[in-house]
Amino acid sequence: MNRSAAAAVVLALAGTAVAGTPAGASAAEFGPVVVTGVPRAPESGVKPVQKVVPLATVETQLAAGAIAYVYSELRAYDADQVNLIDNEIRCTGAGAENVVLGENVLPSDHPDPARRDITIVNRFLVTASRSGTLSCTLYLRTASTSTSEARETVEGSLRFASAAIGGDLTGAAVQQLLPEGNLPVTTTTVAPSITATLPAGTRELAVIADVEYHRGAEPTPDSKIHYSTARFTLTATTAGGPDCASAPVAQTEETVPRGVNHAAVPLYTKVPINPGCTRVSAKVTTTHLGGNPGSVGGAAPGLTDETGRTGSLPNHTSAMTHLFVVPS
Repeated sequence: MNRSAAAAVVLALAGTAVAGTPAGASAAEFGPVVVTGVPRAPESGVKPVQKVVPLATVETQLAAGAIAYVYSELRAYDADQVNLIDNEIRCTGAGAENVVLGENVLPSDHPDPARRDITIVNRFLVTASRSGTLSCTLYLRTASTSTSEARETVEGSLRFASAAIGGDLTGAAVQQLLPEGNLPVTTTTVAPSITATLPAGTRELAVIADVEYHRGAEPTPDSKIHYSTARFTLTATTAGGPDCASAPVAQTEETVPRGVNHAAVPLYTKVPINPGCTRVSAKVTTTHLGGNPGSVGGAAPGLTDETGRTGSLPNHTSAMTHLFVVPS
């Protein structure tokens, strides 16, 4: 399944968005918004500035221990330079979680049409640590790779696909978010991965992953290799009964050229739960196919809360690559 198909399948789970962000809204659409003053690339040795723009906020009421499913899309286009586009969601209140995914958008006159208009999907689970209001805000994080200030246009949506997601046998969310540190992909890397026992009565699982993939550096300064190609495979199996099913394999390939540098890769599959088959195992396998080696992105530390240089205070850490399961 390719990236756009995977995103479309999961969008069907997310319900219908409503325009605007009224107080207490559980779904919002935004844009088109023309973003100007995108910070230029810094001089060598200087930390870059990222412009941080809040675009939508949604809220829902949760009881302690409840699990919400956050779903978003951020589309970027009409850029005049090669610009970083990060879709970051920060959730606070009854629960807390930060997740960011991104890639570079190419200028509107670039010969690669697929990279001139990009959509970054970001979705994950949040568990309420206490009863109250869960508030999640989608932020655009952006910066230019050129020596000039830049612009782009963005639009998209943010919503709670559900505020009542089931968990494992203990009630915990079935989710893994990779910690800090990128995982090298020179041959094959397996991460994230999940194994869980589900409560009886579960009928079906949606298994969802978002992978942040980074192109590695050229092997030598004069290298003519300026890309990295990898295959991303999401698999899920069930066990514990006499006739347990495996999910259809979700698989896509991605070539990340120099300039684009990194890509957010969405994956999705479903598996039925037959009687007695209450154990599930799921994993993402990333395989290097050609060009530079790459890496799977772990959590990103030192992200400024507002527009500012990387590492400036106040700042926070946001997860990147992650895998989760939605039972029904």
